[in-house]
Amino acid sequence: MKSLRVRLALMSMLVSGLAIAGLGLVSWHLMMRAVRESTDVRLDGIAGRAIRDVNPWVDESSMGELFDANHGEEIEGGLLAISARDFFEGERLIGSAGWSEAMEAALPEGFPAPDPNPVRRPEPRRRGGGPPGGFEGPGGPEGRGGPEGRGGRPPDEFGGPPPGGPDRPPPEDREGPPPEGPDGGGGPEHGGRVIEYTDAVVEGEAWRFISVQERGYGILAGMHFSKANPGLEQLRRGLLLGAPIGVFLVGFGGWLVAERAMRPLRRLTETARQVSARALDARMPEDPHSDPEIAKLTGVLNAMMGRIEVAFAHANRFSADVSHELKTPIAVMQAEIETALRECEAGGREESAMVVLLGELGRLKSIIASLLLLSRADVGHLIQKRDAVDLSDELEAIAEDAEILSDQAGVTFTSEIASGLRVAGDAILLRQALLNLLGNGVKFNNEEGFVRMTAGRAGDHVRIAVENSGPGIAEEDREKIFERFFRGDRSRSREVDGFGLGLSLAKVIVEGHGGSLALEEATPEVTRFVVMLPGA
Repeated sequence: MKSLRVRLALMSMLVSGLAIAGLGLVSWHLMMRAVRESTDVRLDGIAGRAIRDVNPWVDESSMGELFDANHGEEIEGGLLAISARDFFEGERLIGSAGWSEAMEAALPEGFPAPDPNPVRRPEPRRRGGGPPGGFEGPGGPEGRGGPEGRGGRPPDEFGGPPPGGPDRPPPEDREGPPPEGPDGGGGPEHGGRVIEYTDAVVEGEAWRFISVQERGYGILAGMHFSKANPGLEQLRRGLLLGAPIGVFLVGFGGWLVAERAMRPLRRLTETARQVSARALDARMPEDPHSDPEIAKLTGVLNAMMGRIEVAFAHANRFSADVSHELKTPIAVMQAEIETALRECEAGGREESAMVVLLGELGRLKSIIASLLLLSRADVGHLIQKRDAVDLSDELEAIAEDAEILSDQAGVTFTSEIASGLRVAGDAILLRQALLNLLGNGVKFNNEEGFVRMTAGRAGDHVRIAVENSGPGIAEEDREKIFERFFRGDRSRSREVDGFGLGLSLAKVIVEGHGGSLALEEATPEVTRFVVMLPGA
């Protein structure tokens, strides 16, 4: 998760996902409210029409026929269910179509709330004392309502019985306020009409119900929510499917944007990776079409690389010039000291002083030679020839020198060298690198310790291991032992010869031959360095 491109893509996916989810929820809420309002309008129209058709003489069969005639297709399709009730008779069912006991059980408790003070609507005058046949008058027998007695002028104008039936007083003689039923959260009152709405789940399906009460009669109508809005389910599936796709597309777009934004930085990284002590003239590519921030960064890095190249060239030139110029005076000093040493009295103070000076001069010559080699390595001119080297023979000769050094130090030396080991490179430099490793093993050792060298093949490489007994290397020093002039705590003593350039020089020689030098083990029992060289 450390990749900037991945983090940008995930961040864009997270932000876009939250935005899409929030927008989807708000849109769904608003859409559901609009759909619910549309469904309520449809139910209100159906129930309002049905409540006008209810009168005291309608029986269940005729009311059911009326419902089927007006809404037969909707009822048969399971979209609509409707029932009429008479609240004067303790909520007596007058007629229904599509209504089921499951709907009755699914309605919430207290819905519909019965009108506490119902008032009968005026009854129409019967013609000839027969069954309901409509009003007489200008509207004609049919009137506007047809044979069921709907429409026409109010029945009391024709001398019919008082509103509310022969035994009930007219509405204006009743005590108490006009009927007011609970709204139920569904709709307002329209004069004497009380309207309620509610939601219910019938056999796992969502329904919307309306209750309309007027003058003691009531209509309960329910509409299947999904069937009334057939596109709702498709829209819901579309939102559930489209949201992840949208988030994925946004994340993919974020990845592409991050990829494009990181392209100049990747070019800078590739160029910077090529910069080394041998190629300090490399510069970051400047793109006039890149972002101003990237262009500014490129200019700053190129200016910095220019300054580093100049400083490094001066340092290398100084190191090489000093090392070269010091050779002549040191050689003259060595010749003069050796001449004085031959002429001075044996065993005298002058002889002792000359011996010390000659030893220190040898150390100085070794330091200067190592610095010259390192300066050549810094500019890539260390390995100047690539000859075929019989490494097995070279290692046998190196082992003889190491055995002499070990005998002088009082440690045991053993070697195990495979035959036929060949590499390409400079035999003299390779000998110097390996002698440096063996010399370290002899110097930094225990009394009566051991030094061991093994050489063999490891695939297409030659593996050379130099190990010795000793106190080991401190944990904090293991990353620094290949630095120039670094010496551990014990090696800082003048009793241990050296100046901290042996390992660093061995490393640059081995790496100059395309190999590697690493500290493989550093315990109080054994310290092991491993050289890997490409075979030839």
